Amino acid sequence: MKFIISAILSLCINNVYAQKITGVITDRDNNPIEFATIVLQTTDSVFLNSAYTDSVGRFSIKTDTLPVIITIQHLMYETYQKKCNTKAIGSIQMNEKSQMLSEVSIIGEYPLVRVIDGKMTYNMSQLLTDKMATSIYDAILKLPGIHIQKGTFQLIGANNVTILINGKKTNMDENQLNNLLKNMPKERIREAEVMYSAPPQYHVRGAVINLVLDNAIYDTQQLQGQINTLYNQGYYKNFQGGVTILYNTPKTLTDFLYSFGYNQVRTGQEIISQHIFNDQVSDINQSDRGYSVKPIHTIRLGNDWLINDKDKITLAYTAEIQPWMRSFNSSNGTYSDSENKKNTDKPVQMHNIALNYTSGFGFSTGIDFTSYKNHTTQHYRERMEGKEDFFDARSKQDIRRLSFYADQSHSLGKGWTLNYGTKFSFASDKSSQIYHSSVSHNWSDYDSDSQLNEYTYDLYAGFSKRFANNLSLNASLTGEYYKHKKIDYRSLFPMMEITYTANPVSVFQLSVSSDKVYPSYWEMQNTTSYLNGYTEIQGNTDLRPAKNYSFQLNYIWKSKYIFTLFANYTDDFFCQIPYQSSDRLMLIYKTLNFNYSAKLGFNMMIPFRISRIFESRFILNGYYDKMKSDHYYDLSFTKNNLAIYTNLDNTFTISSKPNIKAELSGSYISRNIQGPMTINAMYRIDTGIKWTFNRNKAELSLKVNDIFNSWAPKELNLQYQTQNLRMKEVVDSRRISLSFTYRFGDFKPKAHKEVDQSRFGK
Repeated sequence: MKFIISAILSLCINNVYAQKITGVITDRDNNPIEFATIVLQTTDSVFLNSAYTDSVGRFSIKTDTLPVIITIQHLMYETYQKKCNTKAIGSIQMNEKSQMLSEVSIIGEYPLVRVIDGKMTYNMSQLLTDKMATSIYDAILKLPGIHIQKGTFQLIGANNVTILINGKKTNMDENQLNNLLKNMPKERIREAEVMYSAPPQYHVRGAVINLVLDNAIYDTQQLQGQINTLYNQGYYKNFQGGVTILYNTPKTLTDFLYSFGYNQVRTGQEIISQHIFNDQVSDINQSDRGYSVKPIHTIRLGNDWLINDKDKITLAYTAEIQPWMRSFNSSNGTYSDSENKKNTDKPVQMHNIALNYTSGFGFSTGIDFTSYKNHTTQHYRERMEGKEDFFDARSKQDIRRLSFYADQSHSLGKGWTLNYGTKFSFASDKSSQIYHSSVSHNWSDYDSDSQLNEYTYDLYAGFSKRFANNLSLNASLTGEYYKHKKIDYRSLFPMMEITYTANPVSVFQLSVSSDKVYPSYWEMQNTTSYLNGYTEIQGNTDLRPAKNYSFQLNYIWKSKYIFTLFANYTDDFFCQIPYQSSDRLMLIYKTLNFNYSAKLGFNMMIPFRISRIFESRFILNGYYDKMKSDHYYDLSFTKNNLAIYTNLDNTFTISSKPNIKAELSGSYISRNIQGPMTINAMYRIDTGIKWTFNRNKAELSLKVNDIFNSWAPKELNLQYQTQNLRMKEVVDSRRISLSFTYRFGDFKPKAHKEVDQSRFGK
């Protein structure tokens, strides 16, 4: 490996660059203008060269002649022309076109979405104009059809969605990735690509959101950065602060991120249980209240080396460290009077390092290694008379995961492209849970100590073909060999995506894909832990991966209206739901496989604008949901449900000078199901105001998310055969936040070159 890396790095040699004219194009409000046409002519009007501006308004165009006449054209702006005597033009501002009809001003609009190579592509700098977003995490939630539920990104029409960064899946788990995204400034994201059927070279199956970061490398040294602070008030106070620095040389781009967060949340629920045991019904009522608190340090250091105009090496190190964590839960009721404390024995640590190489001849390869450690101790005390108990439970989880990939792409001519590649992943999970009783009760039967090794081999081949100018096809087949414990799984995953442009304003896109979803490592351990004297959580060593089959048909009209018909089927679907035990008075949480879960639905997204000061986006999603299980402990069930989800997002321009924007949005989701359980309807209303000042370098935002503290399941009902249970959650989803962001550094380039711990935790 050292020889390979040394050989690659030895290719880094200096290149002589051709003479280029460079600049950046903006409107009068300094917003970048994408896809402006740049034309160079001699002073006697002979054509020399042409180019387009990129997503942040930059252009770079080769010429050996000076002076030249530069002409800039765009459908929505007045044509700009001038004589140029230098290579560095700097910033050029264009005037919007405006046509007056019956005293109504019609202003050109940017396309909301473009379909490029089968990807629904969003220009994020344009999408986020006037929006209350400070981080990449906030920016993702501004994408049409995206919302957050229980800390997980949801894409309407997809079973689940994976977040990629520059086409790569991280080995960080969901919470760690979300924390990283919350600390990355939104200015770093150039485009977001939404795919319902990801091509196999992404090494992710199913739906993805690919975040294309602005990793531009310039011909001069530049230092840029951002400082951000956040105060967040829920039931408890939360704080966050950090800095991001980008340093550029003609050959490299180095990025550094550090953030610190102090997070504390309230927890609790009311349990109303009519539990049948020995043909008798016991009325059990428990009231739980608690909290959890943890500080988090997040560090990222990355470097891009440009070997030449086409070859690049990237190296990135990411770490998340929790110096300590503690949680507390008190349970009082008719069955238990308990106290449950948990704290870390040593800092919880995640370290990830990734090395990637991209060539100019269609070859790319990379290696990714992750280490994760989580050691905690639970202190449990039962005080109810006749049930007194006191024990400690020490839990350890040590995970190492290594992955390697290699991809090759060949352009065969006449619109044909051949793709093939492989990926290998290995994970080792050493976990244990040891009980120590302080009374006579023997807990040794609940001890566990295991070493799980997991191997995954993927091999794929696929092609893409463009027929004329209005039809494209992308198809592939991936074979997977998966080994867990002594069980071998062999699977085939077909994928197909067809895009048809019927006319300039109508685009149809058909996506068909399959995928496999794996449970977390901790869920597959033979462990038992206690929330209170009535509730326990069990692991499941027999848990199987679930296999998804997805179908989506999108119709995109005028590059902004999106209509989607979708169907999803999941074989061996798994989730964690409660069960009133038939052989003792105990409420058991255990992740189980169902026969299947199926969903059929329709979605539409309609944006509209009223003058310059008001912009809105409306989403309506309706779907039919069905779940079936023949082995829900000693029961079986079939459950179905009709549901709707709606969202209305409004943006207001209060003032242009000073630059003050406001937002008001609302969401509603009707009753849902999870296995035999029903989940009550939920709604939320968010609002906020943002002031941008100091030449757009500083932002001050005040937001209130979930004003009525209602975007969480307040009541869950399980009333089926022998099961009779109600749970009322103590919700802590309202957040009042005040944030300040300051950007520094010169962002005017001289030249531009284009350039998963998902299963960790307890």
